[in-house]
Amino acid sequence: MRDKSHPFPFDAQAELVMKAFMQVTGEKLSRAQREVGGGDDVQRFNHGGSWQSHNSYDPDRVDQMQTIAHQTRLRFEDILEGRLDVIERTVDEISNSMADSFAKAFYQMLSDTCEEHGNVVDASAGSLAEQMLKAIEQVEYSVDRDGQVSLPEFRMHPSVAKRLHSDPSLQDPALLARIEEVKKLKTAKALAAEAARKAKFRTREQ
Repeated sequence: MRDKSHPFPFDAQAELVMKAFMQVTGEKLSRAQREVGGGDDVQRFNHGGSWQSHNSYDPDRVDQMQTIAHQTRLRFEDILEGRLDVIERTVDEISNSMADSFAKAFYQMLSDTCEEHGNVVDASAGSLAEQMLKAIEQVEYSVDRDGQVSLPEFRMHPSVAKRLHSDPSLQDPALLARIEEVKKLKTAKALAAEAARKAKFRTREQ
């Protein structure tokens, strides 16, 4: 006879459902996160609440982990009626809300870091073309694992992105020539820095 004090006898099946639910939710959240911040430059930690990257631009800095948490509610009526569509709806609700919080935290981190180091462009100074040129001049290029120079990626408000296609100052030949010049200089600098970095390892191996 089943123990009447235990109203849900399907613990094993419930655990399988929960594992599948967590997997689907996690995969959907990961896809949304990659759209915001990419997937190659993510550090994962199994324990601890802070970390320090000695090879970063600020090797003495210790960052603290920030927790993003969300909760959802299930209507008792939906459970009684056996509405399975509530599972898919809950997956979407949790993954979408957490992805939104992640995006906000990501862009806030970028904003705070730029403000901290004075790496900002005054949006009220000069034309849009001058602002874009200044931003390009301030960005440092890097080299990826395949030895290719990684060009900077611009993230901006949709209204600014729309202006990029219509602002006449961005069609100035002198500006376009200057942008190409800056790209060539920064590309050469990035390749030289990467060659110097690799040379240190070759020296140690010898």
